[in-house]
Amino acid sequence: MRLSEIYKKIPLLSSADINGGIDSDSINMKHFSSVSFDLVFGPSYAGASGAIIKLYEGATVGAKTNALTFNYRYTGGAIKAASADILSDESTSAALQIARATMVSRLLVIEVDASDLDQASGYKWLTIEVGAESDAGELSIVAHCAPRYGSMAGITGLT
Repeated sequence: MRLSEIYKKIPLLSSADINGGIDSDSINMKHFSSVSFDLVFGPSYAGASGAIIKLYEGATVGAKTNALTFNYRYTGGAIKAASADILSDESTSAALQIARATMVSRLLVIEVDASDLDQASGYKWLTIEVGAESDAGELSIVAHCAPRYGSMAGITGLT
């Protein structure tokens, strides 16, 4: 079985300039047990203070009702460096400030389990918010979702 059949891969954001802040597309966690978000910062990521990353849960698409505390790790080096595939120790945050010097051309991985969502309140949607603190920079976000049940063929995480 191929990885694309085991995990649902959902592109959520491709931005040429995150200055001014931006939200990712939202994903519906009803079919998934966990999700890993890959955030890849481009070479022009800059600013005196880094963007603040938050992961929100909500009951509908785009709803940012409650900021979740999430697990994260990032690569030890920039893309093409020998340590570009070595992840840091896991840490947690509810509002992670991304230092410019640390994340230029690097990967940040954010992970959360579906059980972390407030399901009693009907929260099943997740949205990543990138704050307006950075001066410039590219950013791409892709979600890798683990299914609750069987194959991901034909299942969407966007509705």
